[in-house]
Amino acid sequence: MIVVRQYLDGESVMSWMPFEWMSWQDWAGNFCYLILAFSYLVTNIYWLRVLAIVALGFEGIYFYYGSQPPLWVGIAWAAVFVGINVVQLLILTRERMNVRFNEQEEALRRGLFAGVESVQLHRLLKNGHWQNVPAGMRLTTEGQVVNDFCVIASGCAKVEVDNRLISVLQPGALVGEMSLLTGENASATVTTLSPCHVFRVSKQKLQSLFGKSQDFRSELVNVIGRNLSHKLRLTSGNSGFAVARTGTG
Repeated sequence: MIVVRQYLDGESVMSWMPFEWMSWQDWAGNFCYLILAFSYLVTNIYWLRVLAIVALGFEGIYFYYGSQPPLWVGIAWAAVFVGINVVQLLILTRERMNVRFNEQEEALRRGLFAGVESVQLHRLLKNGHWQNVPAGMRLTTEGQVVNDFCVIASGCAKVEVDNRLISVLQPGALVGEMSLLTGENASATVTTLSPCHVFRVSKQKLQSLFGKSQDFRSELVNVIGRNLSHKLRLTSGNSGFAVARTGTG
């Protein structure tokens, strides 16, 4: 095991120490950095902060017992970082405890948005609204700006490119997702074929949520990717049109 010794004059000496010769202070120091290394693999901010608190706790123990006299500067900064992470963890925990979904929101959480962290999904739902859309209403128009990202919760809609029917969207379909990712105008016209219950959120509000959380952006991109993959499987080898759960725009 590699052990780094720090002395009061600032000099650090790295040496190899067999496991059986390691003191418990050395074990604490190595556990600290092993946990920190593992934390780089964690993408969930909640568990990242939990690991940071544990690692910094071991670091404080190592700095206090592994050096004579204790490394008070390192201990003080470890305490500061622990305090910051504890406060943020309490905020996240409170947000999680306050998350409540109604029946239609719960259906989205378990279906289309499976894998999206509950707090992030709750923020998304709070920033959008539900709308009953009559049959014959356009959700996007080919070549025009797309203002909203939509999810069709019930009903169906047709997708047309150059006035040619491409697919029929079923509940769980996304509309406007490609425009959200690329920033370009709608690639197709989407028109409701029956009365639809639709969740809508403006692209501007979504971009604001992305700015606050890169984790949420990654999770939503994964949702779009899964749905796009589903659409491609449906349309592969089909010379006509497909009944798809994935949208366009």
